[in-house]
Amino acid sequence: MSALVCVLALALMGAAPSGLSREGRMLFEATPERLDARVGEWVTYQMDGGPQQGFLRLAVVAEQKDSQGRDAVWVELELGQHAELKAPLAQFLMLVARDTGLRAEGVSRLLVTQGFEKLQEVAPDALPFFLGSPGNPSRPPLPPPSPRLSAEQGSTVSRGRPARLMTLAGTVTAEPLEVRHRQLVLKRYWVSREVPILRLAKLEFPPIRYTLEVRDYGVDAQPRMVPPAPGDKKMTLEPASHLPPHFQLPPESGTASGTEVTPP
Repeated sequence: MSALVCVLALALMGAAPSGLSREGRMLFEATPERLDARVGEWVTYQMDGGPQQGFLRLAVVAEQKDSQGRDAVWVELELGQHAELKAPLAQFLMLVARDTGLRAEGVSRLLVTQGFEKLQEVAPDALPFFLGSPGNPSRPPLPPPSPRLSAEQGSTVSRGRPARLMTLAGTVTAEPLEVRHRQLVLKRYWVSREVPILRLAKLEFPPIRYTLEVRDYGVDAQPRMVPPAPGDKKMTLEPASHLPPHFQLPPESGTASGTEVTPP
């Protein structure tokens, strides 16, 4: 399982780099500050605009305290090419702290798989490499609501009034937000309290004609993933020197297999 897959999946959920300023973070604020979803809530999104149509499903299947004593929930995330996710391409099971929302600094446990492989937990010391170092876990508070919020380097975030929005899952009341860089519309998204977990009804990237739209949701989710046994081996990241010879990078000093190459 590639760490890149994990990063891409978290990016779809709106995870923002922790080093951004308050204004810059507004460009990534498509998810709530706190994860208030109840156990049983689930939502499926349809993704259009890529080489193939895709689907993403999120479900809250259990709750417990994490290793830091924070209130947390187990969140299932599945990616696939079928609306029912009967044969997902990748699956993730995460223990996420409620106070942080779906962001890297809130994930204390991560289990991953792809295709028909067995679910495997990422070792705690390897977790930062999969999720990216959270840096300073305390995030600055967002500015109060306003019709227009300034952002960095000529970008702005405009907030509209709540209105009825037609989606694949039906009509919901949603608040539109639009991100512009000068005259170019970078992203539009609609936030709705009626949509579980992410509160995200629709997301558009006009420059690349890509959309993510809620397709279905409910409150009757049951666990669909089987965790590994406690004694099963965890996924780790090892030094490059431990790789098989055919995966080793050539030495930068002009030597190979311990033999120095002398120029003619």
